[in-house]
Amino acid sequence: MRVIHVASLVFLLVLTACAARAGEPAGQKDLAAQLEAATRRATSQVYQLRYKWTQGETIRWKVVHLATTEATIQGTTQTSKVRTLSTKVWQVKNVDNAGNATFVHSVSDMNAWQKVSDRPEVRYDSTKDTVPPPEFALAAKTIGVPIVTVTLSPFGRVIQRDKEAAKMDLGLGGIALPLPDQPVALGAEWFVPDEIRVRTESGRSKRIKTRMVYTLRSVKTGIATIGVQKQVLTPVNDPRIKSQLIQQLTRGEVKFDVDAGRLLSRRIDWDETVVGFRGAGSLMKYLARYTEQLLPAPATADKSTKTTR
Repeated sequence: MRVIHVASLVFLLVLTACAARAGEPAGQKDLAAQLEAATRRATSQVYQLRYKWTQGETIRWKVVHLATTEATIQGTTQTSKVRTLSTKVWQVKNVDNAGNATFVHSVSDMNAWQKVSDRPEVRYDSTKDTVPPPEFALAAKTIGVPIVTVTLSPFGRVIQRDKEAAKMDLGLGGIALPLPDQPVALGAEWFVPDEIRVRTESGRSKRIKTRMVYTLRSVKTGIATIGVQKQVLTPVNDPRIKSQLIQQLTRGEVKFDVDAGRLLSRRIDWDETVVGFRGAGSLMKYLARYTEQLLPAPATADKSTKTTR
């Protein structure tokens, strides 16, 4: 995709406008008005955001997740801290003529640490430890094996998946960043509706309507910055329900390579506090960060396979 830098375009438009009016009486055309008009034209540039896959390629991201949960009930406070470092892997098995890609999602390695209040810390490194501690036993079973096989459209829509149980959100917005079907300008927003099931005090299930909001903040040297925020649409006043939503209330940003059609990085933050979730004086705080960073392609990658355009 060819995009002229906005600042350069504005400068050229202003020069053209000034030259065309060099012979007009002074003050007839205010320079500020010319600049404003030029800026409007320059920022009307639209961008087509879409994924581009190569059949047979393997894509890896380094993933870091840090989280601290602090809960105070009847004067007693318990603090839980977790840190995990892992490598997320997508093996692209097929790309059809429409650009839909079928890939296998897996995790190749994990290094995890956990500390709960005054208990001993727990560590697990999948590259060294043959037997994981109980705290990471479930996660250890997913290392090095296919977690889910998914078919995605060029706009990040899930067309098919082989394991519905593997459909995890955790406030991240799904397995892939959804992209708008049509070209969009700076400041454009697109939305993905969803709902979360929570339990009321009586034990009944209740649906809370939410949506992910994506905003195209900027495009510089071919890299798009996209804002991400999870919004709760159903009014919620009960602290008990709020405490169940606390891990879903996310905000952050994504870096996307427009020309390569590739997610470069993702950063998602949580910073929430709920008061009164278990009676007067109870308090829950949740502070976390999740990051992904694209890793260089392996040197043995097959360059002779089919690529979408």
